[in-house]
Amino acid sequence: MTTRRRHRHVEPDNQIRFPRPVPNVKLNVANIAIRDGKTTDAAAWESLRRKLWPDGAADHGPEIAAFFDGKHFRDLTAVLIAEDGTGGIVGFAELSIRDDVPTLRGVRTGYVEGLYVVPKARFLGVARKLLQASRTWAREQRCAAFASDRADRIVVDRSFANVGTEQ
Repeated sequence: MTTRRRHRHVEPDNQIRFPRPVPNVKLNVANIAIRDGKTTDAAAWESLRRKLWPDGAADHGPEIAAFFDGKHFRDLTAVLIAEDGTGGIVGFAELSIRDDVPTLRGVRTGYVEGLYVVPKARFLGVARKLLQASRTWAREQRCAAFASDRADRIVVDRSFANVGTEQ
């Protein structure tokens, strides 16, 4: 008589699998509001900043305090907050105005310095809403271009200058 063994399937070490997060069914993009950051957001904003940029964690609190004291930096002019229907902060976008973006030198450019969405709110359109609001902010600041960087690569939104010019 042959005994049959059950083998557990094991992925080879060189194949790392990252499961797609299962979104919380209560959270959906329709109940996400994007608004300007306010002083009461400081602690939550700092916590999210630490997740995005852990290496500069010691600087986050003082930079946020200085921002709310009206001292804007070259790379931090505005912050937009993504808030869920219960008032919980689920993301942010830090924005600046630059005129030194490669390929756009001398052009007033709205620039996304950082964008973070908490894991439970990813894949729900929160980042898209933050970027749409960031583009609106850049237009309100009379920017002629909109850009950001990703993995040390500058990404310029080529459609930005063409939208809304037919007024």
